[in-house]
Amino acid sequence: MAALPKASPPKKRNYPRAPVSIRIRYKDPQKGMKEAFTAIMGGGGLFIDTVSPLPTGTAVSLAFGLPGRSGSVNVDGQVVWVRPEFDPKGFSPGMGIQFKKINEADREKIAQFVMHTLMGRSEADL
Repeated sequence: MAALPKASPPKKRNYPRAPVSIRIRYKDPQKGMKEAFTAIMGGGGLFIDTVSPLPTGTAVSLAFGLPGRSGSVNVDGQVVWVRPEFDPKGFSPGMGIQFKKINEADREKIAQFVMHTLMGRSEADL
């Protein structure tokens, strides 16, 4: 009897994520600059709440500030998944963005912000 192939382990995320609501600006290739809010964020990407998600594979430029931090974070990303409408569990429509081009200082700012959020610390602690 032939051996069954081993199942590959589930893919692990490289960065922790936290539920955060931050105003974000992004460039829609068809309609120009838009504003929305994040629902979740990590060092590798974020989810944008929107009733008009862009198609999977779309390149997007993002700009946002982090509470307790000065300056703006600027990232080039790509839409990697879409939830086109509210799902039965009540999750909002939107799009998952994977960061494709981000400087390491900005990635570190995001990672620190996420960790502080997960640990229940305020922006004053940053």
